[in-house]
Amino acid sequence: MQKKHSIIAWFAFFLTFTGHTLCGQNPLARKMSNASSDSTTTTFCKPGVSNASPGKGLEIQRGISGEFRIAPEGRLSDGANTSEVEHISTFKAKFKIPLINSPKTKALLGYEYTTETYHFEEIGKLQPEIFYSLDDNPLRSNKYSFYITQALNHKYYLGLRLRTAFNGDYDRMMSGDSRYLNLSGTAVLGVKPHDDKEWGIGLTYNNGFFRTLVLPFFIYNETFNDKWGIETVLPVSVMARYNMKENSMLLFGAELQTQSYALDVFSNSTIANEAAQPYYFRHAEVAVQVALEQHIHSWFWVSAQAGYHIPTGYRFQEANGAETRYQMTAGAQPFAKISLFLSPPKSLCE
Repeated sequence: MQKKHSIIAWFAFFLTFTGHTLCGQNPLARKMSNASSDSTTTTFCKPGVSNASPGKGLEIQRGISGEFRIAPEGRLSDGANTSEVEHISTFKAKFKIPLINSPKTKALLGYEYTTETYHFEEIGKLQPEIFYSLDDNPLRSNKYSFYITQALNHKYYLGLRLRTAFNGDYDRMMSGDSRYLNLSGTAVLGVKPHDDKEWGIGLTYNNGFFRTLVLPFFIYNETFNDKWGIETVLPVSVMARYNMKENSMLLFGAELQTQSYALDVFSNSTIANEAAQPYYFRHAEVAVQVALEQHIHSWFWVSAQAGYHIPTGYRFQEANGAETRYQMTAGAQPFAKISLFLSPPKSLCE
């Protein structure tokens, strides 16, 4: 069971790959990018389907999730052993910069900064030092990404994403310490028979804190009509899309979310200059959610998300190899996020 959870959790690291396009879509502009009125002009397919959710060139997001409990796996979840989280606050800021924007080749550089802060209401008696070290202590992630897509012809394209991330409880906004380092890469072959349908197969590689994995995935995106569509990355995400009107849409479905960090655990917070015990921490949950994306003006969009997190596991492991595992004992907890993002019009990228 442990191996199964580890394999599924890593899939979420490449989930954002299929949304790497910087430009947004005009939801009701059903432009056939694979067709040309000039038979002498060479055309190249572009990733994405008509009416799809817009790409995010710059995004600022705040979020919060509700109360839940953490208890050690295999033990009674009584009051003495259970720790209660009042809420988790999150923040995300990211942007992408175009390097190459030709009809055949598109390349981007991306940067993303996130924080995740646990606020405990009560900390249990079993190994409380782990949770005291988490309490009100921002867990930070700095991600540096390179994206490139290469159209092979009017129907096929190749995509690649390379990422370096530093995840941990470091005090400064950024850290280049190798103990926080995660490396990942994703490659995909996309097939786009027409502007309303796209599918692809790929591999994702991740060299993280817990293990190194290479795993396959499958992409399927389709616009059925002017109102309905689907956007999927299997086995991680399945999202239905409803275009209410031009530049306004609802997305609803489920996706696996996971994150891991390196952190310092202090056995006694009252001892000055105490040496920290290095730990690795990972959590995973299925997010059942609905999101509204609304165009405001020019390049500006707003997104509001709400739903429930269904925890699938918390894992703590000492960096020296000894392992202590924890599980979520509470049911689903609500969460909400709101973000402002910029999406340049599609015409600028053609």
